[in-house]
Amino acid sequence: MPGSRNKEVILSYSGPLKYDTIGQLINLLKEKVSVLGIKLVLYKKILLVMIESLENILKYNEHFEKDVLIRQKHLPSFTLERHEDKYIIASGNAVLNEDIPELKEKLKLINSLNSEGLKKLYKSTITNGQFTHKGGAGLGFIEIAKIATEKIVFSFNPINKHYSYYWLKVIIDDNSLNSPTETID
Repeated sequence: MPGSRNKEVILSYSGPLKYDTIGQLINLLKEKVSVLGIKLVLYKKILLVMIESLENILKYNEHFEKDVLIRQKHLPSFTLERHEDKYIIASGNAVLNEDIPELKEKLKLINSLNSEGLKKLYKSTITNGQFTHKGGAGLGFIEIAKIATEKIVFSFNPINKHYSYYWLKVIIDDNSLNSPTETID
């Protein structure tokens, strides 16, 4: 939404990420959505995308514990913004260049599917048990895509020969939700 004047940053974080940090960010989100009057169904969708995004960052954080340059200059980041009726969730973190082909492949496949295709992929992924040493088999991306109202936007910007900075953007359009007006208390 370039040029949009109604941009509001709801939540923004950049820094080291641990499970405690995720809990604090979830609490901050809950406080903010009750003040903003965000509908319960929308809050749940935002929360799920937020948690999946932050857990993805955690999965890749282990590679950078000993790399001071990466830890200091390429910190994980997370933002939640509102642009009129759209909520934009963006996250970023360093990843190993060797992990990029698999990530790109999963994201391209997910972006190529419609709602029914995502449901089938989710079911087949669960029943085939295709899980990696890092966690799921892309189940988080599938969940995110099922919630997103636009295709997932992603990029990989090279840092050096070993690492790139991975950026993910998810958009949820409040107008696309057929939901009750119940809000968070």
